[in-house]
Amino acid sequence: MTSPLDPKALRQVFGQFCTGVTAVCASDADGRRYGITVNSFSSLSLDPPLALFALVRESETLKVIQAAGTFSVNILAQSQQDVSNGLAKKGGPEKMDAVRTRTGVTGAPIIEGTIGYLDCTLYAEYDGGDHVIVVGEIKQAAVGEALPPLLYFRSGYQTLPA
Repeated sequence: MTSPLDPKALRQVFGQFCTGVTAVCASDADGRRYGITVNSFSSLSLDPPLALFALVRESETLKVIQAAGTFSVNILAQSQQDVSNGLAKKGGPEKMDAVRTRTGVTGAPIIEGTIGYLDCTLYAEYDGGDHVIVVGEIKQAAVGEALPPLLYFRSGYQTLPA
């Protein structure tokens, strides 16, 4: 069954919700790093520690996450707009070439210079229409030193007023 709602109009309504911007990263069995920009991120539970996000079913990064069973969620700083733009494009591991990372406790790449990160194992997946809802169990988390956050509202980046 298809929705009677116009996708363009619905996207415009969704755009009224201001979100932070995250980059979800994972490594494949050969050590190649993959990443994708995600704003459908949310905390889920403190006990057990869980977070979730959604990725389009065709995402190459989703396939890597499913195979590896680990990933990181990196909360981007305003100064990382170039990281967000680069990872929002289609492509494979080459998108991560200019992104500085270190390896987290799960083996997932952690982006340097963020305002925070979560290092996760794959906990569950759920059907989300044309997306897959990914739930991760957080194995390590830390607040970074970078501020302010990178925000997205009405199809564009925004800044917090001073």
